[in-house]
Amino acid sequence: MSETPASPVFVALLFILRCLVPLAVLFGISYLLRRLGLVAQSPEPPGDYEDNGDAHSEPVDIREEKKEI
Repeated sequence: MSETPASPVFVALLFILRCLVPLAVLFGISYLLRRLGLVAQSPEPPGDYEDNGDAHSEPVDIREEKKEI
C-alpha cells in the first residue's frame, strides 16, 4: 500500500472547502426558503420595547435568594 504525499496547499484547500461548502449549502437553503415564502420575516419589536424596563432589566442576583433560605 503506497502512501501519497499530500501537499500543504492541497490540505489547506480541502480544509477550506470542508468549512465553506456546508455554509454555502445552508445559506442556499435559507435563501430558497425565504424566496418561496415558506419562512416569514421576523416582525418588528413594538415601539415602546426599548423604553420600558423589560428590555434592559437588571440581572437577577441568585446569591441573595440563597442567603435568605
